[in-house]
Amino acid sequence: MGTLRVIDAASHQGNMNQKAMDFDALIVKATEGTGYINPYCDSEFQEALKLGKKLGVYHFARNTLNSAEAEANYFIKHTKGYIGKAIPVLDWEDKRTSDVAWALKWLQLVEKAYGCKPLIYMSEAVVNAYNWSSVVKGNYGLWVAKYADYIPDYNFNMAGAGKAPSVKWWSTIALWQWTSVGRLNGHNGNLDCSVFYGDAATWDKYLGKSTSSGSTTKPVNPDGEVKNNSGVFQEKKDRTGEVSYQGHLRQYGWANWQCDGAMIGSTGQNRRIEALRIKPVGQMDVTVHMKNNGDKTYKNITKDTVIGTVGESRRLEALKIESSDTVYLYRVHQRDLGWSKWCVNGQWAGVKGKSKQIEAVEIKAADIAYIGHVQGTGDTIWMADSMTAGTTNQSKRLEALRIKSQHCGDVYAKAHIQGIGWKDFGKIDQNTIIGTEGDGLRLECLCLKGDFEWRAHIQGTGWTQWTKADGVATLGTVGQSLRMEAVEMRAAE
Repeated sequence: MGTLRVIDAASHQGNMNQKAMDFDALIVKATEGTGYINPYCDSEFQEALKLGKKLGVYHFARNTLNSAEAEANYFIKHTKGYIGKAIPVLDWEDKRTSDVAWALKWLQLVEKAYGCKPLIYMSEAVVNAYNWSSVVKGNYGLWVAKYADYIPDYNFNMAGAGKAPSVKWWSTIALWQWTSVGRLNGHNGNLDCSVFYGDAATWDKYLGKSTSSGSTTKPVNPDGEVKNNSGVFQEKKDRTGEVSYQGHLRQYGWANWQCDGAMIGSTGQNRRIEALRIKPVGQMDVTVHMKNNGDKTYKNITKDTVIGTVGESRRLEALKIESSDTVYLYRVHQRDLGWSKWCVNGQWAGVKGKSKQIEAVEIKAADIAYIGHVQGTGDTIWMADSMTAGTTNQSKRLEALRIKSQHCGDVYAKAHIQGIGWKDFGKIDQNTIIGTEGDGLRLECLCLKGDFEWRAHIQGTGWTQWTKADGVATLGTVGQSLRMEAVEMRAAE
């Protein structure tokens, strides 16, 4: 069995010139405690990945300050992109405590998230000082530090390193860190150098890619394994319309364009959407919440704007659309959560903070949109296509209304207003205030005309029937001092 030459790196190494350095594996510091992330971690990790090196990521424990659960969750949160690619490691250096149970709990939680057994790093003295039998029983490997008594020369020359560490609890060790002042050609500075007792296949075994019997298993993927022959996949023919959009899908690439409420992506296949392109009606800003990257806003997009990432295996987790000239409706399908509600400009579709991938998206321009001005709270956001503008069961009057017709033709409006009576607003647009604002006067009755139908929520009686906006029918009351409280509108069938 061969050995692999391993270096480990933290922030003080900076960005190394890995191409000029001769080593087999890199273990890079990711996190410490619950408040530190190595700023060089991802750049070093990605460079080593490109060069085909074996990889690990480690967490420096601050076990006297935080719980094992808090530190494990912090590490998992900030290293999810490395699952299946790197062996996780717990760096145990705090000699003020022998809290083996803390270490065991951290290892168990990270094992569950990563789908492989983490290693634990300690000095020879710490290993032999305490009873680690519970960690050994859990089959967690040991990376032990015992330094040589000389200054090693370049390129892992261990000629004078002496005997390997002798530890009480483990029958074998996974790695021996034999120096902290090692040197490699191509790097101007000291390096922690270790040897891994095994070859590339043995490393993959620790990573969870094979069992001791040699049978193949796959590391746990937080996005699930793609199920090509399950669920529903989008239409495989380009369709464009008023608003068109396409998705970049895991293990598929850019799928066909769809439009006007048709689904892009899939359901029931565990196939994340990693990026979007949208051809909007007019002006559009899009914000997405991405794995590890958080929120990112794309201003004034065009059909060529890539919203998200390509080639980084990074899922989209939530979506928000904003526009100065068009009201949109959109919803997303998330793993384990299903379809979100239909959202309107400025609302988040999808749940953030749950690490759930978006798998499908539907977008359309609303047929008819409307804003209510409500007692005590002012304007609602734009609501659309059967959504409620106003309130119910709160005894609040609706004082004014604005309507934006996108597919429902010209709109005309008359309103009966408290203390004023009937007022004819004629042909209205999205800026016409039907009613009053700032005067504390209730809307009592409305008469609307357009290619849509609507209903109203009236004080004391609740919702009316859906009624065609024919310019004749009225909803509400006159002479009874009853407030309108909410309205809903939808395109005529």
